[in-house]
Amino acid sequence: MTDDDLVAGEPRAVLRDALAHLSTTRHDDGSVELVGEVPPELADPLVRALERVADELRADDERRGAAPRSGGRLHADTLIALLLRVTDTPTDRA
Repeated sequence: MTDDDLVAGEPRAVLRDALAHLSTTRHDDGSVELVGEVPPELADPLVRALERVADELRADDERRGAAPRSGGRLHADTLIALLLRVTDTPTDRA
């Protein structure tokens, strides 16, 4: 496995499989609910990757002198950042 196959320290394919178990539901109030049941063998790498990305986002906030993200904003930003990384095509495969 090359470094290009890893996203936030976890295998890209495993994270894709884990994320495929999630779906969204839109509510009348405009909110979006993320639901799913991720099998344990996929959930552990997903949680580790999310934690790494959250740590990176908070560290970046601190470097920029911004108030570190927390709560729902941190969770949403972390999920989106991970999704973008997982779906990004490594340069050697483009």
